[in-house]
Amino acid sequence: MASNVGRRRSRLALRLGGLLISLAALWLVIQSVDLGACARVLSGANPAPLVVCLAVIAIQVALRSVRWRLLLPAPRRGGGIALKRIVPVLLIGYLGNTVLPARLGEPIRAYLVARREDLDAAEAFGSVVLERVVDTATLAVVAFAAAVVVRAPSWIVQATAVAAIAGTAVTVALVVIGPGPLVRATRRIAAHVPGAARIEPVLVRLDDFARGIDRPARSRAIVAAAVISAACWMLDATTFWLVARSVGTPLDPAAALLIASVTVLGTALPSAPGYVGTFELAAATTAQALGVAAVPALALAVLAHAMTVLPIACAGAVSLIALDARLGLLATEAAGAEDALGEAVSQS
Repeated sequence: MASNVGRRRSRLALRLGGLLISLAALWLVIQSVDLGACARVLSGANPAPLVVCLAVIAIQVALRSVRWRLLLPAPRRGGGIALKRIVPVLLIGYLGNTVLPARLGEPIRAYLVARREDLDAAEAFGSVVLERVVDTATLAVVAFAAAVVVRAPSWIVQATAVAAIAGTAVTVALVVIGPGPLVRATRRIAAHVPGAARIEPVLVRLDDFARGIDRPARSRAIVAAAVISAACWMLDATTFWLVARSVGTPLDPAAALLIASVTVLGTALPSAPGYVGTFELAAATTAQALGVAAVPALALAVLAHAMTVLPIACAGAVSLIALDARLGLLATEAAGAEDALGEAVSQS
């Protein structure tokens, strides 16, 4: 019970912290750019590239659904899960990330797929965490490669290099060692660190998701997931490239890839729902570092944010209606299921 209370407090602290970070990011953006000029650039955007963006985004959703299916466990009834049953659940999760704080869409989709497909709850939650880790690690490597190609400022190259090294190390450890042993090894190391009790809630949370996902075939699935992630990030860069053309600020593909990568890495920070503020600050700052003027850089950031969030959120809303579900109720039930897993692990 005490651990569940701690989780609820952690969630509240994360939400408040995210709101403050978003407000600070928005303030920095507003202070640095002429918003009227930015609005004029947006009003003159060419819609043709944006139509192509919708097709690119649809392909991304399909690939991300395939990737998640690779990492999901088999249903207890046997057989596999049809891709058409995964897509709406994934979209509902993305909708949750857009309108709810603290990335609540992630536990929502894990809970929903476990309920619909009769999956082990721990493995379903674990698949989402594993997917996020592999996705972010792949993105860090892609960002570093793009930074080197475009000869980005040294601070960008250094930051992406550190992220790429860390991401590669984590991915290799997941493939070679496995999630469960990795968590147990982390526990043994953390036990000898001063103040270890403070990170115990984090380790318990990792236990929640590492349990039951150490099958031998998992290594091959992780490698395949990383390859798909790389393809998805190329498509994400294509979206930024098309949006840049729409607002009259052509970018070369490598620059678009770097802006997209740094922006997504920036949204890993706690923020308000929909990554408001952090997305714009990361995209606009990176674009300016690559030589784009402040006004078109912000216009690029705002329009790219709209194109990468709104179509998927709308599709998620349609999926929610099709499954006759309510997002608020799913969020409550998912949080309860997550707490129950944590309580089971802490007592084991």
